[in-house]
Amino acid sequence: MMKTTHRVVAVLAAATLSLTCVPAAAGAAEITPQATAPASQTGPLTATEVGPLAESLISQGRPATASSVETSAFPASAAVDGSSTTRWASEEGVDPQWITVDLGAGASVSRVLLNWEDAYASKYTVQISDDGSTWTTLKNETAGDGGTDDITGLSGTGRYLRVHGTARGTAYGYSLWELQVYGTPGTPGGGGSSGPTTTVTSISALQTAINNSDPGDTIVLKNGSYSVSTAVSLGSSASGTSAEPVIVKAETVGGVTLTGSSSFSFSGVHDVSIQGFRFTQSTTIDVGSSSKAVDFIRNEFVLAQSAEHNLIVRSDDSEIAYNWFHGKSTIGVYLGIEGPGTDTVAKNSHIHHNYFSDQTFAGANGGESIRLGTSPKALSSGGAIVEYNLFENADGDPEAISVKSSGHTIRYNTIRDSKGGIVLRHGNNNKVLSNYILNGENGIRIYGNDHVIMNNYVSGVSNVDGAIIVGSGTVRDHFVGESADSRKKYDAPDRIRIGLNTVVNNVNGLAGETQRTVQPLNVTIVDNIFQGSTNKLADVPLMQDFYWRGNILWGSAANGNIPTVGYTRVNPQLAQDAAGVWKIGSSSPAVNAAFMTDHGTWVSDDIEGRLRAGVYDVGAHEATSTAATRAPLTTAKVGPSAP
Repeated sequence: MMKTTHRVVAVLAAATLSLTCVPAAAGAAEITPQATAPASQTGPLTATEVGPLAESLISQGRPATASSVETSAFPASAAVDGSSTTRWASEEGVDPQWITVDLGAGASVSRVLLNWEDAYASKYTVQISDDGSTWTTLKNETAGDGGTDDITGLSGTGRYLRVHGTARGTAYGYSLWELQVYGTPGTPGGGGSSGPTTTVTSISALQTAINNSDPGDTIVLKNGSYSVSTAVSLGSSASGTSAEPVIVKAETVGGVTLTGSSSFSFSGVHDVSIQGFRFTQSTTIDVGSSSKAVDFIRNEFVLAQSAEHNLIVRSDDSEIAYNWFHGKSTIGVYLGIEGPGTDTVAKNSHIHHNYFSDQTFAGANGGESIRLGTSPKALSSGGAIVEYNLFENADGDPEAISVKSSGHTIRYNTIRDSKGGIVLRHGNNNKVLSNYILNGENGIRIYGNDHVIMNNYVSGVSNVDGAIIVGSGTVRDHFVGESADSRKKYDAPDRIRIGLNTVVNNVNGLAGETQRTVQPLNVTIVDNIFQGSTNKLADVPLMQDFYWRGNILWGSAANGNIPTVGYTRVNPQLAQDAAGVWKIGSSSPAVNAAFMTDHGTWVSDDIEGRLRAGVYDVGAHEATSTAATRAPLTTAKVGPSAP
C-alpha cells in the first residue's frame, strides 16, 4: 500500500470563488520572472516517464449508500463524485460504519484508492459482493493511518464494493473525500434486474408487457425491425425503483431497429432503463419533466433528418451512457438536457461513454452535440456530469458541448477533428476539467462567472480567435427577473480560474475578444504551458484585473500582452507519446514548478488520472512513473459495444 501525506483542502463555495488579482494595466510594476530549474535532459519521453494506460475508474458517479451520515451535507454520493472538496462522513463515535458503491453487475476490481479526511479508519476491510449481502474480502487493513491508501493488485468480481470500517482512527466518525474503484465496469444503468424476464415479438405485446410490469422486471423485444407509428407509452405504472428499475431492452445490443414516426413516450414514469435499441424515427424522443431517472443505455440514435432533435431529457436523475449519436445534417441537437418550465434545468444528469459523430449541419449555429440548458435557464443549477464522451467530426456547430445553465462538470472528454469545442455560453459555476481537444476548429470559450478551467489539453485548434478564449460581454451578470432579450446577451466573465492547462501548437493560444465592450474581471491564469509557432501565445486586449503567474511560454509565436511577471520563457521539453500528445518528461523545468499551491482545491490528479503530489507540475501532466488511468478516448472505449 502506498501512503501519501494527507492535506486538508479548504472548501470554497463556487459562487464566492476567491481569486487574488492584480491589475495588468500598461505601466504596472512587474517583477523578475520566477527562476526555473535548468534542463538536464532532452529528447523523447521514456516509457517510464509516460506510463502505460492502466485500469479505468469505474466508481465515479455510480450509486452509493452508507450505514449513516453525519448530516445531509455529507452524503455517500459525495465520495464518488470526483470532487476533492466534497466528502462522505458517518455518524460520529460509532463503530462499525460502511460505505458501498454499486459498480453494475459483473464489475471487475483491480485497485481501490481511499482519500481519507481527518476522520479515518485505523481498521477496515475492502469487500466485494454480487448481491449486497454475501461479501468477499479483498483487503484487510489493521494499521491504517489516514491520508491516501492506494490499494493495488486486487482481483475481485461483483456488483457492490464496500469499505467497512471497524475501528476509528480518531474520536470522530469515518470520512472519505474520495472512494475510487478501478477495473472493468459492470452493466451500467443504475441497477440490476431481480424480477422475471418477459420476451415479446411485437410492439403491441411490448406495450402490454410494460403495462403489466413490476419493479425489477426485464422486458425483451426479439431482434428485428419494427415500425412504430404510435409511441409505446411508459407511464407511472411502468415505474421501478432505484435498486430495481424496469428494464426495456433489445434481445441483443443493436439487434432491434425501430422505424416509423416514433418509439417511446414518457409521462410520470421513474426508474426505467431503455437499452440496446437502434432508433431511426422521424420525431424527437422527448422525456418529460414529470418523469424521473429515465436511462438510455447502449442505444444507437440515427434519426431521420425531419426530427429536429434526437433526444431531449427534461427529467431529473437520468443516465445517458454508452450510446452512439450520428448522421445528423439538419438543425437541432443530438442530446439536450432541459427541464420543467422555461427557467429550470433538469438535475443530476449523468452523460458518459457516449460517441457523438458525423454531425454536419451547415448553419452558423444550432447543431450542438450536447446542450445543457437554454438561455432562459442560465441561472438554474443542474449538477450534470458530462464525462468520458468522444466527439469526432462534430461539425454541426462551433459548440460541441454547449453549456447554457449552471453548476455542471465537463471532464475527461475527447473532442477530435471537429468544428465544435467546449463553450460556457450561459450560466455560472461550471467546471471544465481534464478534457482533450485535438485538431479541430474551436477550443474552450468562456462567458459567465465563477468557472474553473483546469487540466485540459488543447492542441491543433485552427480558430484564429484562440484556443482558449476569455470572452467579453454585452452585460455584466444575468439576474433573476431580467428580460428575455437581456438573458440572451453575453455575460462578461468574472472570477475565472484557468490553471494547469497545456495549450500547444494552435494558431493562437489564450486570447480575449474585442467585439463586445464589457470586459472580464478577476481572472486568474496560472501554471499553464503555452507553446506555439504562430501569432500570439497569451493575448487579452480587454485586460483589467487579471492575475497571471507561473505560466511557461515557448516557441516562435509572440508572447502577446501577458505581463512579464506572469510567465517564464523556457523550453518545457514537450515530447509526443504514442497517442500523439505532447507532454513533459522528468527533466522538464515544468516539474515541481507550479507557482500556486492551492490547486488541490480543484484538482488532485492530472489529465491522465495520476495523483499530483507536493508542488504540482506546470501544465496538464504530472511527470511521474505512476500508471496512467486516462488517455484520449477512441471508439473502442465508447458507444454501444464498449466494455
